[in-house]
Amino acid sequence: MIDVPRTPKPRPTHVPTQQERDESAVSRVARSSRLSRDLLVRLRGRRRRGELDSEVWDDVTAMLDHFTPGYAPRATPAPPAPAPSKPASAATLPELIEAVERLSTGLETGRIYDRDIATLRPALNRLGDAWIRRTSR
Repeated sequence: MIDVPRTPKPRPTHVPTQQERDESAVSRVARSSRLSRDLLVRLRGRRRRGELDSEVWDDVTAMLDHFTPGYAPRATPAPPAPAPSKPASAATLPELIEAVERLSTGLETGRIYDRDIATLRPALNRLGDAWIRRTSR
């Protein structure tokens, strides 16, 4: 019997971060048709069971609508028809300022949900365009 000394395995010098581990997992799934298919099947099952019915999954379910056969894209609520425009008078200016302040605060603090931004987008785009046109003269 001969005693052969073994050298210990070197410890890794770099411990991967959570982000690196996640990226590695995503890369593995993206390279494998089997893993990609399994992921889509699992997501579809979770969706059918209602496990993806929260706001944090909205972008994923929208992608599933687009790429999964049998799902039609979800209808987004139609933006409200613009009210006939009236010029702002000195009496309504403080109300307008207060409404814009409330809207800004709601957006900054998250009190206006992501799902509501699509409804607000047309009106805010019109407001932004009008502001740029008016102030860039």
